[in-house]
Amino acid sequence: MTVKLEINTKQLTENLDNFVLSIKELTKPKVLEQISRAVFSITGERFMVDIDNYARMNKKKMHHVYEWGRVGDKLSRLFVLERSAMLDGNLLISTKFLPSKMPVPISPKLLIPGKTGKSVSRKSIFANKASVMEAGTPVSFTAKRVLAIMGGTDIAFIAPGTQINILHPGGIQTKNAFASYLLEWYTTKGNTIMDSSGLYERIANDVSTVLSSNNSGVAQVREAVTKIADQIDTGAVIK
Repeated sequence: MTVKLEINTKQLTENLDNFVLSIKELTKPKVLEQISRAVFSITGERFMVDIDNYARMNKKKMHHVYEWGRVGDKLSRLFVLERSAMLDGNLLISTKFLPSKMPVPISPKLLIPGKTGKSVSRKSIFANKASVMEAGTPVSFTAKRVLAIMGGTDIAFIAPGTQINILHPGGIQTKNAFASYLLEWYTTKGNTIMDSSGLYERIANDVSTVLSSNNSGVAQVREAVTKIADQIDTGAVIK
């Protein structure tokens, strides 16, 4: 006796089509946007640690992006990273400089009373120190009162009305120093850190688990990735 059993190829191909569509969902903008949230948090947090370490070893280059006398202190950063957007599968990260809130330091010699019994006591805040020094923008202003500044090892006095020009506020080394480090760091370390972070393996494992269940598909893949991103995401701004 011979029995004929018809193979349900329609059901087979439908299941395979659903599986392929579900896998392809990982390359769609909505899912990539979720992945980018996690990527930004993982790389951004690591960048902050690394730049603090770099700044402590390269104070002449990086002192401008921290409060006065606090180079490399995570609580004294004058910059943040911002997750701007996802564009064609690429995560766009921007930076923003914060205003300084600490007074400009006064040389100890200027705090010692002179022959007239007077000393420098008025303090000023250079709010835009980070952005101005990073850009290497010259600073010009007119003295409104007698100013005492350190000229080498001696004190120099500047009369009111004198035009003062500072060509390299912060020093020559600060110009584009932050931007250069940021670009080099993400170019050389970004992908390496993500490869070792375990994020991609976790996504692959969770998606595989979801697709092994009945009636799973594109929506479930999206939900699985979103859940992972929610657990890792520290926000659109890293301080």
